[in-house]
Amino acid sequence: MKLNNQIIYFLLFTLFSCNSIKHATLENKVTHALSEEDQREFYFHFYEGLRLREEGQFAEAYESFLKSSKIDSTDTGLIVEIAFMQLASGKKEEALKGLQQAVLAEPDNWWYNTNLISLYIQDKKYEDAITIGESLLKKYPEKEYTYNVLIQLYKETKEPSKAIALYQKLERITGINERIIFDKIRLYLADNNIKKAHAEIDKLVQKFPKDNRYRILKGDMLMQQGKLEEAYTLYQSILENDPQNPLVFVSLSDYYKVVNNHEKALEYIMLALQNGQLDMTSKLEILGQHIENIIKADGKIEETEKLFKLLIERYPLEEEVHGYYAAFLQYLKRTEEAALAYESMLNINPNNQQTWLNLIQIYFDKKDYDTVNSITNRAIEATDDKIIFYFYKGITLEITEQYEEALNTHTTALTLFKPGEKTELKSDIYAHLGDIYMKLEKTEDAYLAYEESVTINPNNLIALNNFAYYLSIEKKELQKAERMSAKTVEKEPRNSTYLDTYAWIFYQQGNYSLAKFYIERAIDNMKNDQTPGVILEHYGDILWMLGDHDARAIETWKKAFDSGHQTDELKAKIENKGWNR
Repeated sequence: MKLNNQIIYFLLFTLFSCNSIKHATLENKVTHALSEEDQREFYFHFYEGLRLREEGQFAEAYESFLKSSKIDSTDTGLIVEIAFMQLASGKKEEALKGLQQAVLAEPDNWWYNTNLISLYIQDKKYEDAITIGESLLKKYPEKEYTYNVLIQLYKETKEPSKAIALYQKLERITGINERIIFDKIRLYLADNNIKKAHAEIDKLVQKFPKDNRYRILKGDMLMQQGKLEEAYTLYQSILENDPQNPLVFVSLSDYYKVVNNHEKALEYIMLALQNGQLDMTSKLEILGQHIENIIKADGKIEETEKLFKLLIERYPLEEEVHGYYAAFLQYLKRTEEAALAYESMLNINPNNQQTWLNLIQIYFDKKDYDTVNSITNRAIEATDDKIIFYFYKGITLEITEQYEEALNTHTTALTLFKPGEKTELKSDIYAHLGDIYMKLEKTEDAYLAYEESVTINPNNLIALNNFAYYLSIEKKELQKAERMSAKTVEKEPRNSTYLDTYAWIFYQQGNYSLAKFYIERAIDNMKNDQTPGVILEHYGDILWMLGDHDARAIETWKKAFDSGHQTDELKAKIENKGWNR
């Protein structure tokens, strides 16, 4: 736990509370021997500065305070006001000197000291802050603020024993307090002092004997130390008096998980989730921790589904419940029902980008592009951040060969980016524009789009590969194409598409040996669901140009043709048994 997170409240309170500053200023001012006229002028500028500051005219307020300072620069109230103005304008060192001067002048002033502590903490001058804090504690032993700040400082400086000692003193003021006890337990456990940690939880058990939360926590601590039987006995004794306690169900589930009885572990989690005593937030937390085990419990599919339906019936407006149910349905490959669950989530919160994306993914996987297009249109209307949905709409139009519409959609998406925003997505859109322009035979526009894509994101491998491949097809800038393609192969040495491009560039450069080496790597790394036609045709071309494997080249071309890659050019190579080298 970081120090600054713990004491941010105190920083904000002491540094920016106008009431506290005003309190310090008006009650702790030191009277100096000024003439009556000087006093009048001093207070005129001083109170004018306070008024201007309250109205938010900080520059004018600062000027007014400086006019007061010219009359009396030793006034501590004024010094503090100027310090805060300096702090607000980023002059931290000057502000620090001012507060130090104020504390020296009035060492017992609570406000000056606490603000100086806050500045020391901001600068991570923890030892200085501790010195002030310890001095302040002696003067104001009844104020909790000093205890809390010093405890956090002792934690930061790795002095747990001092932190615990202060907690013991604080306990005498506040009485036995759950927050203090829990923090002491954490400190004792971090110091491996198990006995004292148990003594602390026993304090809560004894003071609140009817509150089973503390007995359950004691059982959890026993279980963490490997004392499984003691923990189990304690859980059972709790159940005797409180048989429907959902928290003990959760702890028993953890116990059964440790002893490898996963069926029992799941049973107790289900009991906890079905329990009416457990609040929705806790149930969602349990679902989040155990959802994977729940949905994989094949023997309890029907029971699990009943549980989800029960939770949805009880909490119909909770997005997360519908979300977990959708994940459960997707695991069972019941995608239509999962889509309905996502639609329910969108009825609750139509601005949830992730829900729209989950719904889009379902129909993308089914290759139902008309529905994807419809969903992206709805998402564009419903959400604040529309770029990603224009992107998916553009891809869908591209897949369905509606190239002009795809071009317009991607171009619209590009107008929505703010400077420096989502560079990877922007690069992807330019890459798709390049692909579309190539389909429309607008080669120069395509190259400009690819160039923009790899400029924005030099690691966009798809853009690098496609750019390099199209350059190689047209035998343009082959050295540049080779550099781009090499980068893709370096990043993904088993990607057959990238290996094929690399091989084809070497082929176009006349380096047939290297071309053969990389095309064979491409074939070795082809996936089972990958269409092999283009790679096999390239392999046949390379073998033919090497001259020693003419029959093998023709055989490879035939395989490419039989795989579905039935172009006129490939057919001519087979029928003519090659071509003139």
